[in-house]
Amino acid sequence: MNLGIGWLRKFFVNYLWLGVVIVLISIIIDVHYPDKGFFLPILVSLLNSIGIAILIASIFTFASGTSQFVDKIKGLLEDIIIKRNFLGNIDSEGKKEALKSLIQPTISESSKYPNIGDYYGHFINKTLEIGTKSVRSNYQIAARVFIDEIQSRLAISSVYSYRVYPSSDGFQRITIGFQEGLTGPSQCHHVAISTPDGKRKLIDKFTFEEKNDGGDISKITYVNTDDFDEQPHLDVELKITEYGSDHWALIDFKALQPTDGFKFILHCADDIEVQEHCIFVVGANYYLDISDDKKEISINCNQWINEGSGLTVLVSDPQDQKQNQSSLSTLGKTA
Repeated sequence: MNLGIGWLRKFFVNYLWLGVVIVLISIIIDVHYPDKGFFLPILVSLLNSIGIAILIASIFTFASGTSQFVDKIKGLLEDIIIKRNFLGNIDSEGKKEALKSLIQPTISESSKYPNIGDYYGHFINKTLEIGTKSVRSNYQIAARVFIDEIQSRLAISSVYSYRVYPSSDGFQRITIGFQEGLTGPSQCHHVAISTPDGKRKLIDKFTFEEKNDGGDISKITYVNTDDFDEQPHLDVELKITEYGSDHWALIDFKALQPTDGFKFILHCADDIEVQEHCIFVVGANYYLDISDDKKEISINCNQWINEGSGLTVLVSDPQDQKQNQSSLSTLGKTA
């Protein structure tokens, strides 16, 4: 190594002086022969170019032999070849083409099913679409179900909270909806939006519109987030009350955006109990806990879930159910 560095320095010194001498010769010719004619200007320009080229080449040759230069080139090659960090700096279309070139079906797979490439392409597109959507994390639902004496039906009081991150187009608006008509009793009490600097905006006035989706009537409203596009993330809290039937209610949660984990906790008051549950989560682990008396249920997932994932919990008042069944039985005997 020391021998190589010594030769490099010797090479650098010799060729540096050679370049200096050639440049000086061109200057001497230019000064001492003012009447150059046709060929001397060409010779002077040629000597100038050669001398300067040798000077620059000798400097770069010397620099390329230093440990700092070698480490720099080594780091660049490692980023490109091993870590492939350059892929993080290309646009979405470039990433899509890069993934399609890497994730290709084998000849054997293509021969068995020619359209397998479309299957790969579908999931590549779905994966890269996440940049165009707001994603959520720390999603928590704390709910309590009880008997509302005024409405004479089961009521579910819930607090939804999560942190949302902007997409490439900013934050998406917050959607609030209930599966009932405009005259239904379900309501959103408030939506609180907090920024990283601790400021909070509280919205408690909403205008719902009725939506008919193939015969399914619902009321829906939206909360705009245009004022927060400059924020790195937002903490959102929704407090709502929705209603079930006279002795049962179906409580569900469906992820409308990619979500990094969720926690669902439900407590049953009065004589209400958890009867059934169903969890729609694919490709992620979740943990289910139900108390022995069926008064509480908690569902935790600490991994990413896709849009459409969710859960459904059926709760009911067994006493009311038995009374209704007894009344129906009595009516049948009377008839």
